[in-house]
Amino acid sequence: MSSIYNANSGELLTMAVAFSAALAQGQSQTQLAKLGAFFTIVGDTLALYALEPSQSGTTGTRARARSQQAVEAQAAAASAINLGETL
Repeated sequence: MSSIYNANSGELLTMAVAFSAALAQGQSQTQLAKLGAFFTIVGDTLALYALEPSQSGTTGTRARARSQQAVEAQAAAASAINLGETL
């Protein structure tokens, strides 16, 4: 298997579907909802990090902004988990 970073779109899709199927085995609908919310947050956060400018020469202001982003991401994750628990 090639590296995930060098995989083409078809390979990535195949890996994602296989990974999802493996994770879904034996899970309840509630657990699947939580997993879906969790991985949605992970994907969205990675996409946001990809949009950030280069981290070389990070200043104190940027570090504080990243810290605030981390706090907001944790709050969003907790909110999604709580939502999944109430479903």
